[in-house]
Amino acid sequence: MRCVSRWGWIARDKVPVIDRLREGPGRIIALSDEQCASLLEGALVDQDTDLWLFVLICLQTSMRHGEARRLRWEHYDAHRRRFYIPEAKAGERDQPIPSSLAAALERTMQERGATKGYVFLGGPGSSTGYRHTFRKAFQRAVKRAGLDVAKVTPHTMRHTAITKLVKAGVDLPTVQRVSGHKTLSMVLRYTHVDGAHIDGAIEHLGIASAKTG
Repeated sequence: MRCVSRWGWIARDKVPVIDRLREGPGRIIALSDEQCASLLEGALVDQDTDLWLFVLICLQTSMRHGEARRLRWEHYDAHRRRFYIPEAKAGERDQPIPSSLAAALERTMQERGATKGYVFLGGPGSSTGYRHTFRKAFQRAVKRAGLDVAKVTPHTMRHTAITKLVKAGVDLPTVQRVSGHKTLSMVLRYTHVDGAHIDGAIEHLGIASAKTG
């Protein structure tokens, strides 16, 4: 609603107050490495030439898909491997990216001769200049990957990336910095109790038995 007011579509004093709904406690769906690879392959062959990079960014950063769609080239610091995100749920932040994604971004910049503007440009008549949705293209990639379009959404990629960090043993405050969550309690939802990382962790509490027979 703040964006609508800023764009001049509605007067600032007329912006309604809408209570934010809490996210449900349901199980978080995260993709396996094999499923991620299949999704990327499905995106690579799609007629939408932006889809593969969009999927790669979401899977390798844990960015919200809305943040990914609004990325700008002038906000990318290749030396530090950071994207500056001026508008996010928890406020502005620097988003770190892995070296593999940095290489893909460098190739894309060279191919397009891009130095500024949105990474994902909006279509004809776009009032904002950036891409508003990848929904149909993403669903095509999901189907090609043999996944369920009713369960796998763009937000699933964020769940997948965060879950991968947690399972790798990354401390939760660091996960919070990477994911851009406002509170640590929101990150705690990703500490599944049935993962191999939990089984490995509990072994540190084991004590060798003194009983010999």
